[in-house]
Amino acid sequence: MREELDWDPFPFQWATTGYRGAIHTGRTICGALFGGAVVLGLLHGTNSAQAPGVEDERRTKAIESVHNLFQGFIERFGDTDCQRLTGCDFSQEEDEARYRQEEVYITCFQYFKYVLEKCLDQSASLVK
Repeated sequence: MREELDWDPFPFQWATTGYRGAIHTGRTICGALFGGAVVLGLLHGTNSAQAPGVEDERRTKAIESVHNLFQGFIERFGDTDCQRLTGCDFSQEEDEARYRQEEVYITCFQYFKYVLEKCLDQSASLVK
């Protein structure tokens, strides 16, 4: 998607780097959803020279698209909470180890795929 929108990849790689700190609290939303919300906000602000204003139609559409992303995620997977989705409390070392050892992360791929597909759909409709 970065290539399609001609975004410089380096700064965007830092956008969600610190989110692992949230995950380590053991209580946070799915990281794929967090990342999807960031991407959707960026997509709606593409080519904007200023921050979104309260009355900016693109801001309203960004909020609506993130709402739809979360609502669809809840309908499909039943929750947005990382701990409930994975069964792992990442504030506990043993759960973090279990996540890797038992390959729990494979279930996260379905969440990531869903979010990525929704973001790509939005990207296609906004870039036209």
